[in-house]
Amino acid sequence: SITWLLWDIAFYGNKLFQSTFLLALTGENATLTQISGASAINAFVALLGYYTAAMIVDKPTIGRLRLQQTGFVITGTLFLICGFLSEHLSSTTLVIIYLGSSFFGQCGPNCTTFLIPAEVFPTEMRTVCHGISASAGKLGALIASLLFTFAKTDSALFLISGYTSFAAAIFTFLTIPDLTTLDLYEIDKQWRM
Repeated sequence: SITWLLWDIAFYGNKLFQSTFLLALTGENATLTQISGASAINAFVALLGYYTAAMIVDKPTIGRLRLQQTGFVITGTLFLICGFLSEHLSSTTLVIIYLGSSFFGQCGPNCTTFLIPAEVFPTEMRTVCHGISASAGKLGALIASLLFTFAKTDSALFLISGYTSFAAAIFTFLTIPDLTTLDLYEIDKQWRM
């Protein structure tokens, strides 16, 4: 639940304030056409990330846990690069980094924070616990809408997203078991031990 909450702070903060993010990346003098183009490319890259996740999430060498951990770390790193180096990098470089964060956000936590709670809990409690996890995610979206409103600088938006991604990576490493090769009946057996 905590990882979903933290991811939705980064994800929904990013989506609710996407125009601010894109303006920070493309520059103050960007035209509406340039910003719309960047937004369309960002949506396409995110869609590619989602389809990539669908293709690899069940592979035993990758799996949900590794995909979530890697996605959080890569996305957090890319957000922090944008936050700390936005004054030193060209807008083209920043847009490419931002597109990378969209790809790895979809090919990682945006897919797995939904899947893992649907499988990690015993059958008797699965839907209730998944609902609690989803509610935590929506609370993260609410926190993002409030937190990002009070961010004083554009770089603060990126830093908030980066730090929450890294916090979610830590919670993933510490609290979520790897269930990649187990079927749901095996997970239920483990809960009964």
